[in-house]
Amino acid sequence: MKAKTRKRKKQKHSFILSLALLLAVGYFVISFISTQLDIREKEQEVAALQDQYEEQVAENERLQAVADGGDESEYMERVAREKLGYVMPDEKVYYDITPSN
Repeated sequence: MKAKTRKRKKQKHSFILSLALLLAVGYFVISFISTQLDIREKEQEVAALQDQYEEQVAENERLQAVADGGDESEYMERVAREKLGYVMPDEKVYYDITPSN
């Protein structure tokens, strides 16, 4: 009779231990996958920020060249056209009013 109760207790402990181990492994697998997804997302953010940084560096170099005595009139004309919407006196401007779908 003692052998049967020991065997049942051992089976019960074994089942509980196996279940706990399975749950722990499942938790670690899910945590690992979640962490990998977060890492991939952050790497994409870093790549986007790196692109922005490189664009800004190129713009700064261009502005520095203008400030150092580059073609200032060309720069002022481009700024007037792009940022302020100015046009030359004899220039015709056409606006595309077709709806974009």
